[in-house]
Amino acid sequence: MSANFTVWIGALFTIAAFSYLFKENKFYKAAEHIYVGVAAGYSIVMGYTNIVSKVYKPVLEKGQVVLLLPFVIGLLLFAPYAGDRYRWMRRIPLAFITGVGAGLSIRAAVENQLVKQIAATVLSLNTIDNIIIILGVSCVIAYFFFTFTQSPVLKTTAEAGKWVMMVTFGAAFGNAFMGRISLLIGRVQFIFGEWIHIIKL
Repeated sequence: MSANFTVWIGALFTIAAFSYLFKENKFYKAAEHIYVGVAAGYSIVMGYTNIVSKVYKPVLEKGQVVLLLPFVIGLLLFAPYAGDRYRWMRRIPLAFITGVGAGLSIRAAVENQLVKQIAATVLSLNTIDNIIIILGVSCVIAYFFFTFTQSPVLKTTAEAGKWVMMVTFGAAFGNAFMGRISLLIGRVQFIFGEWIHIIKL
């Protein structure tokens, strides 16, 4: 077995997490609570590090006083803890966060889910792959024509589009499932390879 203390910690926590497959127990709850606590502690440390590296040092060492503005706006998130009288101040940073987040997400959504999707289907009909992609996209679009009565040809095309979507959903689910299986294989290799050395990696 491994003599590394960190490997033992990782292995015991892995077993505690997998013990939930049998039933919910104290070992699983302990591992869950420790994981949440460590994540919270890590977030606090990262927050402190960001304040020191992105506010404290630039302001004092480089004289970048303008960085105090986002720092003060960020502090306003904690205004409710100063009393009900100052609770309204929390709306200011929330407005910034919501506005900037909405702007960035809308821009990214339009670019990735509309512009790039259209560009990806503007293909030359010189390969069988391109023909299948264009036919599949056309059939899926035909499936969402709900504004008028469908003709027999359009109805057949829409039915084909439904099957294309089912294949796509199945491939996406299979990909997600294989990702989880890969994580499971990694944990099994860690337990039987790095910890108790039954298998060779």
